[in-house]
Amino acid sequence: SMAESETTPATSLPPTMIGAFQMEKSEKFNELMIELGVNWVTRNIANNLYPVQKIWQEEDDIHINTETSFRCTQTTFKLGQSWQETTADGRLTQTVATLEGNKIKKMQVPDASTGYHTTEEVREFSEDGQTMTMTISIPGKPEVTCVRVYKRLPEDVEPAQ
Repeated sequence: SMAESETTPATSLPPTMIGAFQMEKSEKFNELMIELGVNWVTRNIANNLYPVQKIWQEEDDIHINTETSFRCTQTTFKLGQSWQETTADGRLTQTVATLEGNKIKKMQVPDASTGYHTTEEVREFSEDGQTMTMTISIPGKPEVTCVRVYKRLPEDVEPAQ
């Protein structure tokens, strides 16, 4: 019922998921971008960036900001609730995020009429919270699954540009 859902406390992300993480290595990012139709100029820039992802939570709202010298993207969402997201590659999707153990999973589904791919974005956090592994995949196309490994930044350190 509605009354119950209003009194249920927010699901808190574990401390291992909160903070700033800088990308250290990346596999198959270019292949994924080609499959998603990203143009060469944008791919060339994106392939040379080492983004910082900042993750925090305010009540029910989870925030994930991706910051680079090129541009910053901001996403705010509630777990288990669909929202309209503009993905980094420019697709408009209906996205749902779930918390599954040490993973935040996002399913990004564009309108079928666009012909764009659905993507699954999984952030998996190590037990000590020092590493976040982001996997971006297209269902049915395992050959372009992209894996990007991020390392936690110390809290008082400004990210390298």
